[in-house]
Amino acid sequence: MISKRKLHTGKYWRLWLFVIPSLIGMSVFYFAPSLISVYHSFTNVAGDFMWFENFITTARCFAFQTAVSNTVAFMAIVVPLNIFLSFFFASLLQDLVEKKFFAVLFMLPLLIPSGAVVFFWQVIFADNGLVNRLMFLNGAVPVMWFSSNWIFPIIIIVFLFRNIGFNMILFMSGYQLIPKEYYELAKTEGASLFQTFRIITFVYMLPTTFLVFVMTLVNSFRIFRELYLLFGEYPFGRAYLLQHFMNNQFALANLQRLSTSATMLSLVITILVVGLFWGQRKISDSFD
Repeated sequence: MISKRKLHTGKYWRLWLFVIPSLIGMSVFYFAPSLISVYHSFTNVAGDFMWFENFITTARCFAFQTAVSNTVAFMAIVVPLNIFLSFFFASLLQDLVEKKFFAVLFMLPLLIPSGAVVFFWQVIFADNGLVNRLMFLNGAVPVMWFSSNWIFPIIIIVFLFRNIGFNMILFMSGYQLIPKEYYELAKTEGASLFQTFRIITFVYMLPTTFLVFVMTLVNSFRIFRELYLLFGEYPFGRAYLLQHFMNNQFALANLQRLSTSATMLSLVITILVVGLFWGQRKISDSFD
């Protein structure tokens, strides 16, 4: 382990040559814009300090309330569902000889460009798409999927299609860290499947599950690109998420409201992630 004192000596100056460019990039493109955004969230257009007036005004905005409600509902469904499905498929593939082939197959949606993904779902769910044609041929009434309440399940399907594969790979990697002897010992001792899962699998997969949880939480905000290409700036009903709200504020050049909503979102995510770290540590310590 290199001490802090040694890092400041000439002997390790080469290390700083690799670190400094990253620090400069982070400062210019992340830290400085974040501080500027926080500044604008507390000031008006003229630069006068407004305290929390921007936050109160933004919180009372109906579009903001709708976006927050839809985003919370979306995350409450896709985060646990994505974790469960990723873990389920990883468990199924563990003992298969062809698991590498299926792992690559599940990873393909993540590697496909967003435009191709959007075109695929348009072919499936457009007004004259594949699903409606099949329904028409079978005597059923076609559904306007993108302009009805069915749009909410569609954005969930698009997200899962895009993210299950990568999280499944993470769970498969987590399985490799579990000693196989533990399962053999549990089987010898006559432990049930539930006991084996609770005592061995759950304990060893907890760090991986926490990582998948955080990444799914972050990726739920990155689905905006596909949703924007599918539904536009103002999608129907439940598909209007917080990302749409901030994008529209940017288009309207409403810097104060954009900065305020971004600051509120960053604060909530920070509190949530810190709370998750604390909870994960508490659970891990309880098994030690």
